[in-house]
Amino acid sequence: MLVLGVAMTSLFVANAQASPTPVSVECSPLPVSCEGWYRGPVTVRWSAPGATDVAPGTCVPVKTLQTDTTGTNSSCIAWTGSPDTGVTEANVVVKIDSTAPAVLSASPDRSPDSGSWFNHPVTFSFRGADATSGVAACSSSTYEGPDGPSATVGGTCRDVAGNVGFGSASLSYDTAPPPAPVVQAMPGNKSVALAWSTSPDSQAEVARLDGDGAPVVVYSGPGGAFTDLSLKNGQRYRYAVTLIDQAGNRAASTASTVPTSSKLLLPPKGSHINVVSLPLLIWKPVRKADYYNVQIFRGRTKVLSSWPRQPRFQLKRRWRFGGKQYRLIPAKYCWYVWPGHGKRAKRDYGKRLGRSCFRIVR
Repeated sequence: MLVLGVAMTSLFVANAQASPTPVSVECSPLPVSCEGWYRGPVTVRWSAPGATDVAPGTCVPVKTLQTDTTGTNSSCIAWTGSPDTGVTEANVVVKIDSTAPAVLSASPDRSPDSGSWFNHPVTFSFRGADATSGVAACSSSTYEGPDGPSATVGGTCRDVAGNVGFGSASLSYDTAPPPAPVVQAMPGNKSVALAWSTSPDSQAEVARLDGDGAPVVVYSGPGGAFTDLSLKNGQRYRYAVTLIDQAGNRAASTASTVPTSSKLLLPPKGSHINVVSLPLLIWKPVRKADYYNVQIFRGRTKVLSSWPRQPRFQLKRRWRFGGKQYRLIPAKYCWYVWPGHGKRAKRDYGKRLGRSCFRIVR
């Protein structure tokens, strides 16, 4: 950084009555007055109108200055006629700064949203330093994307001489929520077993939604399953499962079911199911059962009998049974399940697991 100033002094030798010839100075490029800061080489031109002699070695009529400095003294002395008539000395201080300031750091206008991550726009204010003319101002930059663990936001600092320095700051930025979890709620005896899909770098939060009351967080952690205990059979419980990524972005899904002491779990007893949905029947597995017999009645009419090997059965929109074609229509359906042992031809069935009913509605 370079500081400029002009000082004029008059010296007299031999003849005190002589009037010294003034010595003038100009700088280029502008301003010619040599005041202010220059960002590059400065040419200093001296002139003394009417001077007939210049002392050897004391005055260089044209001098080029290019080194950064806060005050380079340049002087010139001229005689007006002969050595005994008088002399004028002119001094000029030229300030030069051709070096850009250093951008040292940047500070966000708020704390990260989660850990070291930001998930919505943040503004950084930059700071810098300049050894010669000093820093005049630094910029502020707002980052709005793209997402990334090592995103970069740029900024500048300008010094008094007008040089501009560039810098950057890194940040972790993520605005995209994780995929909404797929949630399954399985009723049990005074309990509900929840299972959900997980996402990398995400934690799960499970809240029980108790009517109009505030949600109650019953689980928080990295897992994909949780069983809520000490519930009331026959009462419906709703849950919100939220995945929260490392940047604090959230995605939630809900599920509900009714705890039951029955071995027939889904659909919950007495539930209403939209006709566009296809009911999935689920029951508790029986130890050593080789298959199951599922029977479904619409009113008093048996409309289906099947023998799945797993403790579940997916009802279809259309099916055949007893030589007749059936379809899923709005009505009340009741279903029954028996465990089977050995080969089906033996007809070796255990005790009926239970009876449950649901209604298909429009």
